[in-house]
Amino acid sequence: MQVNNRANAKRDSHILSAVEGGGLFETSANGYEQDELKSAKDRAESRKPFEYVNREYVIPSAKSGVTWFALRADTKDHSGTSDRTSRATVVFDKVDGDWKAVWSGWTTKKDPKTPALAKDSDGFAVPVTDTGKKQGILAPDQMDDALVALYATDEKLGNKVGASETAKWMTQFPLEQNKMLNPGGKSEFKAGKTDHKKVYALRTEKGGTLTFFNADVQEYMHTTDPAALITPSPQIALLVGSKKGEMVFLVDYLHQGSAYIPAKGTVSMVTDSWDMIKAEGPRRGLR
Repeated sequence: MQVNNRANAKRDSHILSAVEGGGLFETSANGYEQDELKSAKDRAESRKPFEYVNREYVIPSAKSGVTWFALRADTKDHSGTSDRTSRATVVFDKVDGDWKAVWSGWTTKKDPKTPALAKDSDGFAVPVTDTGKKQGILAPDQMDDALVALYATDEKLGNKVGASETAKWMTQFPLEQNKMLNPGGKSEFKAGKTDHKKVYALRTEKGGTLTFFNADVQEYMHTTDPAALITPSPQIALLVGSKKGEMVFLVDYLHQGSAYIPAKGTVSMVTDSWDMIKAEGPRRGLR
C-alpha cells in the first residue's frame, strides 16, 4: 500500500507499475493522465492515502497450478475512517515474476449477493482452471462478450444476463448516448481490442462460478447528417488532442467486471468499473 499511495500522491505511473499490472494498471495510469479534467477537490482527494482493513484472503492451493490469489477488504482513508458501504476485491497475479494487483472491484449492498466460495479438503479456494468450458449457461471466457452484448443489444448473449443494477446501467448507457446525439448523430457499440484477456474464476459452494474479467467496449460515435459535427467531450478532446468537432469518434472503454454464473439460470453481473482509455477522430484531410 505504501508504494500505491506514493504513486497516487505523485500521479506517477512508473512508481505504480511496481505494484499494479494488467487491466488495473492501464486504467490507473490512464486516470493519472486525465487528472487535469478533475476538480481541484477531486484531485486532492485522489492523492490522499488509504489502506485495506478487515482483510480476507482467497487463496487457491498451489496444487491447482494457478498463479493468482484474491483479497477482500474494507478500505480506511487517511483520517482513519473505514468505508463499510462497499467492499473491495483485488486479484493479484504474477507479472514478469512479481506479484502485482491486476484486477479490482467493489461490491455494495445493491449488488447481487454471491454464494459462499467452495473450499477443498485443505481449506483452500477452488479455482476454475479451464475458463473456456461452460460453467452453467456461459463459460467465464464468454463474460467479456456478454458484457459487450448489454451495450450492443445483442439478445443472443444479453438475455443470458439477469437485470442487476450493473446490467441495467450498461443497457441504459447506449440509450442516453443516442438521446444526446439525436438528431444528427448516433452511437453504436461493439467489442474493442484489449491485451488483458486472462480470466480469473472460483467455484462456489452451490456449484456456480464467480469470475473476474476485463472487457473492452468500443463506441462508434458518428453523424447521420452530412452537415453535422460532433463536439467532443473534455475527456475525448484530451485523448484525441483536439477540441475540434468531427463527424466520427471511436471511443474505447476498458471494463473490469465480475459475474456470478450459477449452475442453472441466468448470469448475475455483480460489479463493474470502467475507464475511457482511448479516443480517436478521423485522419485530418479526409473530410
